[in-house]
Amino acid sequence: MARSRGSNRPHLGVIFWIAAILFISILLMFKLPSIREVLENTGFVEVVFENGPSREPSDGERSRRDEAVREEAPLRDTTDPSALQDLLVPGSPSPSGEEDAPVAEAPRDKATDKATEDAPQQVLEVSPPPQPTEEERPVRTSQSRVYFIRVTDDGRIRAEAVSRSGPATRSPLTKALETLISGPTAEDLDKGLLTLLPEGTRLLSARVEGGVAYLSFNEAFRFNSLGVEGHLAQLQQVVLTATTFSTVEAVQILIEGQQMDYLSGDGVYIGRPLRPGDFRG
Repeated sequence: MARSRGSNRPHLGVIFWIAAILFISILLMFKLPSIREVLENTGFVEVVFENGPSREPSDGERSRRDEAVREEAPLRDTTDPSALQDLLVPGSPSPSGEEDAPVAEAPRDKATDKATEDAPQQVLEVSPPPQPTEEERPVRTSQSRVYFIRVTDDGRIRAEAVSRSGPATRSPLTKALETLISGPTAEDLDKGLLTLLPEGTRLLSARVEGGVAYLSFNEAFRFNSLGVEGHLAQLQQVVLTATTFSTVEAVQILIEGQQMDYLSGDGVYIGRPLRPGDFRG
């Protein structure tokens, strides 16, 4: 008998909880609208379901949000013309009663624009000053004196200077000696001037050291058909022509670059430098 009473107690507990759950469910069904409104007003639903799926707000939610926006938005000062201008619809008159006149563009000439586009770009070119040509450049000239021979009526041989002009050169001594070797011009011959330099004479080299001009001639310079008188005349022509230059005081005759004692076998001594005074008798 005692076992039957103890076994009925669990059944009564289960029935109690079932009845409590049914009572709470019925109560929630009647109070659900009120509970839902409280949860929405307190924001409990938004906090719990903010990361959940979005849903369309209800009419009550829209009205409450609009009121909150109106309360938080600052009032626009309608007395400020610039503020009113922002509210104006384009084309409507301004608060001052004047319409904003459109800015008119200046008429453009299409032909002028086309010509400007097609016109080539002008580039300013600076030309260098014209350089004088070889013909226009002034030619520097130099004067020199060469000595030819005049034979007097009484048979004496005398050296006579003739002026020569020509383009300036860096080797005026060599130029003067080459002019001497080339002989007198037709005008000089008409005046009775001649040269006693042996035919075929050539100047091989010329240098000046310590006031002495070292002149090297070819082998033809050694032989003169007029003998001793001819040798003395040709040496006088060379020495007098070379010493017209201020840097030359004496002349050393060389044959093929070698110093010799005599010209030919007639005893005309050339073993030392010769000066103009050696030919004055």
